[in-house]
Amino acid sequence: MLDGLQAGGEAAVLELMAEGHSNAAIAERLFVSQSGVEKHINTIFTKLGLAAGSGVNRRVLAVLALLAGAGVTAVFCPTTEADLGDGIGPGRELMDAGVRLAIGSDQNAVVDPLLEIRGLEAGERLRSLRRGRISPAELWRIGADQGYAALGLSSPARVGGPCDLVELDARSLRTAGSALEQLPLTATAADVRRTIVGGRVIEHDVDAVAASLEQSIDEIFLTK
Repeated sequence: MLDGLQAGGEAAVLELMAEGHSNAAIAERLFVSQSGVEKHINTIFTKLGLAAGSGVNRRVLAVLALLAGAGVTAVFCPTTEADLGDGIGPGRELMDAGVRLAIGSDQNAVVDPLLEIRGLEAGERLRSLRRGRISPAELWRIGADQGYAALGLSSPARVGGPCDLVELDARSLRTAGSALEQLPLTATAADVRRTIVGGRVIEHDVDAVAASLEQSIDEIFLTK
Protein backbone atom coordinates (compact mmCIF):
# COMPACT_ATOMS: atom_id res chain seq x y z
CA MET A 1 0.00 0.00 0.00
CA LEU A 2 2.85 2.38 0.76
CA ASP A 3 4.18 1.93 -2.78
CA GLY A 4 1.27 4.05 -3.99
CA LEU A 5 2.33 7.13 -2.03
CA GLN A 6 3.97 9.97 -3.89
CA ALA A 7 7.66 10.06 -2.98
CA GLY A 8 7.95 13.83 -2.88
CA GLY A 9 4.66 14.60 -1.15
CA GLU A 10 2.60 12.00 0.64
CA ALA A 11 5.56 9.81 1.63
CA ALA A 12 7.47 12.81 3.01
CA VAL A 13 4.41 13.92 4.99
CA LEU A 14 3.95 10.43 6.43
CA GLU A 15 7.60 10.25 7.49
CA LEU A 16 7.28 13.56 9.33
CA MET A 17 4.04 12.38 10.92
CA ALA A 18 6.00 9.37 12.21
CA GLU A 19 8.44 11.79 13.86
CA GLY A 20 5.53 13.34 15.75
CA HIS A 21 5.31 16.65 13.90
CA SER A 22 2.06 18.60 13.76
CA ASN A 23 0.49 19.66 10.46
CA ALA A 24 1.84 23.17 10.93
CA ALA A 25 5.36 21.89 11.59
CA ILE A 26 5.20 19.60 8.56
CA ALA A 27 4.09 22.47 6.36
CA GLU A 28 7.00 24.59 7.59
CA ARG A 29 9.54 21.86 6.94
CA LEU A 30 8.27 21.06 3.45
CA PHE A 31 7.69 24.71 2.48
CA VAL A 32 4.04 24.09 1.61
CA SER A 33 0.75 25.39 2.97
CA GLN A 34 -0.95 23.72 5.91
CA SER A 35 -3.98 23.03 3.73
CA GLY A 36 -1.66 21.25 1.30
CA VAL A 37 -0.40 19.06 4.14
CA GLU A 38 -3.96 18.26 5.19
CA LYS A 39 -4.77 17.27 1.60
CA HIS A 40 -1.77 14.93 1.54
CA ILE A 41 -2.81 13.39 4.86
CA ASN A 42 -6.36 12.75 3.66
CA THR A 43 -4.94 11.12 0.51
CA ILE A 44 -2.70 8.94 2.69
CA PHE A 45 -5.70 7.84 4.75
CA THR A 46 -7.64 7.00 1.59
CA LYS A 47 -4.82 5.01 0.00
CA LEU A 48 -4.28 3.07 3.24
CA GLY A 49 -7.99 2.36 3.59
CA LEU A 50 -8.32 4.26 6.87
CA ALA A 51 -11.91 5.45 6.99
CA ALA A 52 -13.02 8.36 9.17
CA GLY A 53 -15.15 7.67 12.22
CA SER A 54 -13.69 4.23 12.88
CA GLY A 55 -12.95 5.09 16.51
CA VAL A 56 -9.18 4.83 16.09
CA ASN A 57 -6.45 7.39 15.55
CA ARG A 58 -5.80 7.29 11.80
CA ARG A 59 -2.48 9.10 12.15
CA VAL A 60 -1.23 6.34 14.43
CA LEU A 61 -2.44 3.60 12.08
CA ALA A 62 -0.76 5.34 9.14
CA VAL A 63 2.52 5.48 11.04
CA LEU A 64 2.19 1.80 11.95
CA ALA A 65 1.75 1.02 8.26
CA LEU A 66 4.92 2.98 7.53
CA LEU A 67 6.88 0.98 10.13
CA ALA A 68 5.56 -2.32 8.80
CA GLY A 69 6.42 -1.35 5.24
CA ALA A 70 9.96 -0.51 6.30
CA GLY A 71 10.38 -4.00 7.77
CA VAL A 72 11.33 -2.74 11.21
CA THR A 73 11.38 -4.77 14.42
CA ALA A 74 10.12 -3.13 17.61
CA VAL A 75 12.11 -4.38 20.60
CA PHE A 76 10.29 -4.27 23.93
CA CYS A 77 11.99 -4.48 27.35
CA PRO A 78 8.94 -4.90 29.63
CA THR A 79 10.72 -5.30 33.00
CA THR A 80 12.91 -2.25 32.37
CA GLU A 81 9.93 -0.22 31.17
CA ALA A 82 8.06 -1.20 34.35
CA ASP A 83 10.99 -0.32 36.63
CA LEU A 84 11.47 3.09 35.01
CA GLY A 85 7.76 3.88 34.67
CA ASP A 86 8.11 4.25 30.91
CA GLY A 87 4.60 2.97 30.22
CA ILE A 88 3.30 0.17 28.01
CA GLY A 89 3.85 0.22 24.26
CA PRO A 90 1.19 -0.68 21.66
CA GLY A 91 2.44 -4.21 21.10
CA ARG A 92 -0.76 -5.73 19.73
CA GLU A 93 -1.37 -2.81 17.39
CA LEU A 94 2.16 -3.07 16.04
CA MET A 95 1.72 -6.79 15.44
CA ASP A 96 -1.63 -6.31 13.73
CA ALA A 97 -0.03 -3.74 11.43
CA GLY A 98 2.63 -6.25 10.40
CA VAL A 99 5.50 -4.98 12.57
CA ARG A 100 7.69 -7.69 14.09
CA LEU A 101 8.25 -7.64 17.84
CA ALA A 102 11.27 -8.88 19.78
CA ILE A 103 12.24 -8.68 23.44
CA GLY A 104 15.41 -7.49 25.13
CA SER A 105 16.78 -6.17 28.40
CA ASP A 106 18.76 -3.01 29.09
CA GLN A 107 19.24 -3.38 32.83
CA ASN A 108 21.02 -5.76 35.20
CA ALA A 109 18.19 -6.06 37.75
CA VAL A 110 16.37 -8.60 35.56
CA VAL A 111 18.07 -10.64 32.86
CA ASP A 112 15.40 -13.20 32.07
CA PRO A 113 13.96 -13.47 28.56
CA LEU A 114 11.08 -15.60 29.81
CA LEU A 115 10.00 -12.83 32.19
CA GLU A 116 10.31 -10.34 29.34
CA ILE A 117 7.99 -12.23 26.99
CA ARG A 118 5.55 -12.84 29.86
CA GLY A 119 5.73 -9.15 30.69
CA LEU A 120 4.78 -8.33 27.11
CA GLU A 121 1.48 -10.18 27.50
CA ALA A 122 0.98 -8.85 31.05
CA GLY A 123 1.38 -5.29 29.82
CA GLU A 124 -1.15 -5.88 27.07
CA ARG A 125 -3.63 -7.21 29.63
CA LEU A 126 -3.18 -4.17 31.86
CA ARG A 127 -3.53 -1.79 28.94
CA SER A 128 -6.57 -3.44 27.32
CA LEU A 129 -8.26 -5.02 30.37
CA ARG A 130 -8.42 -8.25 28.33
CA ARG A 131 -6.61 -11.57 28.53
CA GLY A 132 -5.01 -13.54 25.73
CA ARG A 133 -3.80 -10.53 23.76
CA ILE A 134 -0.65 -12.30 22.54
CA SER A 135 -0.89 -16.06 22.17
CA PRO A 136 1.80 -18.39 23.58
CA ALA A 137 2.79 -19.33 20.00
CA GLU A 138 3.28 -15.65 19.17
CA LEU A 139 5.28 -15.15 22.37
CA TRP A 140 7.62 -17.99 21.40
CA ARG A 141 8.22 -16.40 18.00
CA ILE A 142 8.84 -13.01 19.62
CA GLY A 143 11.33 -14.55 22.03
CA ALA A 144 13.19 -16.55 19.41
CA ASP A 145 12.75 -16.29 15.62
CA GLN A 146 11.92 -12.58 15.50
CA GLY A 147 14.78 -11.63 17.79
CA TYR A 148 17.18 -13.52 15.55
CA ALA A 149 15.66 -11.87 12.47
CA ALA A 150 16.20 -8.43 14.02
CA LEU A 151 19.91 -9.27 14.18
CA GLY A 152 19.97 -10.54 10.61
CA LEU A 153 20.26 -14.17 11.73
CA SER A 154 18.40 -17.25 10.55
CA SER A 155 15.84 -18.79 12.88
CA PRO A 156 17.40 -21.10 15.48
CA ALA A 157 17.05 -24.89 15.34
CA ARG A 158 16.00 -24.77 11.69
CA VAL A 159 17.74 -25.92 8.53
CA GLY A 160 20.35 -23.28 7.78
CA GLY A 161 20.04 -21.69 11.22
CA PRO A 162 22.22 -22.00 14.34
CA CYS A 163 21.80 -24.96 16.67
CA ASP A 164 20.62 -22.81 19.58
CA LEU A 165 18.32 -24.59 22.05
CA VAL A 166 16.97 -24.04 25.57
CA GLU A 167 15.69 -26.94 27.65
CA LEU A 168 13.08 -26.01 30.26
CA ASP A 169 11.92 -27.98 33.30
CA ALA A 170 8.23 -28.59 32.63
CA ARG A 171 7.66 -30.01 36.12
CA SER A 172 9.03 -27.33 38.43
CA LEU A 173 6.97 -25.57 41.12
CA ARG A 174 6.17 -22.88 38.54
CA THR A 175 5.55 -24.99 35.46
CA ALA A 176 3.88 -28.13 36.82
CA GLY A 177 0.54 -28.65 35.10
CA SER A 178 1.31 -26.30 32.22
CA ALA A 179 0.86 -27.47 28.68
CA LEU A 180 4.13 -27.17 26.76
CA GLU A 181 2.82 -24.24 24.72
CA GLN A 182 1.96 -22.43 27.99
CA LEU A 183 5.54 -22.42 29.30
CA PRO A 184 6.28 -18.82 28.21
CA LEU A 185 3.55 -17.77 30.65
CA THR A 186 4.77 -19.88 33.58
CA ALA A 187 8.51 -20.58 33.29
CA THR A 188 11.39 -18.33 34.37
CA ALA A 189 15.14 -18.47 33.95
CA ALA A 190 15.25 -20.65 37.07
CA ASP A 191 13.57 -23.40 35.04
CA VAL A 192 16.31 -23.54 32.40
CA ARG A 193 17.99 -26.93 32.63
CA ARG A 194 20.32 -26.73 29.66
CA THR A 195 21.32 -24.19 27.04
CA ILE A 196 22.94 -25.05 23.73
CA VAL A 197 24.54 -22.27 21.68
CA GLY A 198 25.92 -23.11 18.26
CA GLY A 199 25.80 -26.78 19.16
CA ARG A 200 27.83 -26.28 22.35
CA VAL A 201 26.34 -26.97 25.80
CA ILE A 202 26.67 -23.97 28.12
CA GLU A 203 27.60 -24.50 31.78
CA HIS A 204 24.66 -24.29 34.19
CA ASP A 205 26.35 -25.03 37.50
CA VAL A 206 25.04 -22.23 39.74
CA ASP A 207 28.23 -21.84 41.77
CA ALA A 208 30.41 -21.85 38.65
CA VAL A 209 28.25 -19.22 36.96
CA ALA A 210 28.24 -17.04 40.10
CA ALA A 211 32.04 -17.25 40.39
CA SER A 212 32.46 -16.39 36.71
CA LEU A 213 30.12 -13.42 37.04
CA GLU A 214 31.93 -12.13 40.12
CA GLN A 215 35.25 -12.41 38.32
CA SER A 216 33.87 -10.50 35.31
CA ILE A 217 32.57 -7.70 37.55
CA ASP A 218 35.96 -7.43 39.28
CA GLU A 219 37.73 -7.23 35.93
CA ILE A 220 35.42 -4.49 34.69
CA PHE A 221 35.27 -2.26 37.78
CA LEU A 222 38.36 -2.99 39.84
CA THR A 223 41.12 -3.17 37.26
CA LYS A 224 42.72 -0.06 35.77
